[in-house]
Amino acid sequence: MFRTLIAVLVATFALSTAGALADTPATTTGIELTASNWQFSPSALVVHPGETVVLHAKSIEGAHALISTDLGIKTVMLLPGKTVDVTFVAPSKPGKYYMHCHLPCGPGHDSMVVVVDVQA
Repeated sequence: MFRTLIAVLVATFALSTAGALADTPATTTGIELTASNWQFSPSALVVHPGETVVLHAKSIEGAHALISTDLGIKTVMLLPGKTVDVTFVAPSKPGKYYMHCHLPCGPGHDSMVVVVDVQA
């Protein structure tokens, strides 16, 4: 009797877990991000809550560094000619989050921002 109860509980758990996983598709979005003197391109991204985003980031002019405390991205160096993949999961709360250049790169450094718009 006890073994039957355990078997039923295990089967129920397995089926409910499989159903939950089927209802939440894993979405990964790849985005090309370039840094040049005093700008990122694109300068704005639209993503969805819980979405995994992979930035294929590179510099096409000068040395830069990408960082976002909002998105949990630690400093990533972007050097000319080298692509670096930067992965983050979009926050569950819709809103605007920011990435910026963390390496002083000249007079326009303060405007080097990427707005990440998380939309439900």
